[in-house]
Amino acid sequence: MSQAFPSPSSVYQYPRYYAIGYQWNTEAECDFLEACVSNFTRLKLPATRSQSGRPNPAFLDIGCGSGRHLLEMARRGYPVTGLDLRPEMVDFVKREAAKMKRPVTVSVGDLREMSLTGTFDIAACLMDTFRFLLTNEQIVRHLRHVGEHLNPGGLYVADFWIPTKWDQLANEIYQWEQTAEDTTVRVFYLQHPESIDPISQTFEDELVFVVNEGGESKEIHGERTRTRLIMPQEFRALVESSGMFEVVGTFAEFDLQKPLKPACLSWRMISVLQKRPAP
Repeated sequence: MSQAFPSPSSVYQYPRYYAIGYQWNTEAECDFLEACVSNFTRLKLPATRSQSGRPNPAFLDIGCGSGRHLLEMARRGYPVTGLDLRPEMVDFVKREAAKMKRPVTVSVGDLREMSLTGTFDIAACLMDTFRFLLTNEQIVRHLRHVGEHLNPGGLYVADFWIPTKWDQLANEIYQWEQTAEDTTVRVFYLQHPESIDPISQTFEDELVFVVNEGGESKEIHGERTRTRLIMPQEFRALVESSGMFEVVGTFAEFDLQKPLKPACLSWRMISVLQKRPAP
């Protein structure tokens, strides 16, 4: 079985290219996080809470990568904390936060065995990072640990890939392109159907960057990485098993008006979990 995370020689060693390639939809996704705070909890948005003299909602970004959600939420006035397994990503986020002159707490951390202090009002684990949890035991332990660090009624937003058709299990390819100044990054997300393990519900996927910068082109290949296939009803059962959360919404896009339905054929499932009251 492949390792749970890519080796240091992978695309994750290039946080600037990663930041460019994944810059799409950031504002809309952070709008969604704020809408969740507004609609599913008694928490208020920063401007309202600041009038009351109470602190703004605290945001935790698990697997923050190059910090696109973390930094945007910081811009909006949220106290933010981030964790990522990659020291290169953590250093990049710190540099970007310094440019913004925004207070950001970010450190190296593994979502399977998180080391955290403090509590938060909303946590997120986005862009398929949740699927690095390969077993039911890892998922339940992770949910319990996140729940322990959320304030009463706090939210946890997670998204991950689901197949759009049964005959496309681990057989999909996506590509997109983003540009910043003189750098264009085309991202290829590849799944390898021959690697499927139907017992563990895992398979291997891969990221490839094609970078055009200053008139020169290069390819950066990430190693094949084993990830977990999680189906919607299975995820609900694991959430219930954790004893920490209830599912308050499941969406096909980062839009509270677009719930996940069979007809939408969405390739992403966005789940909003709310911490249960203490017994």
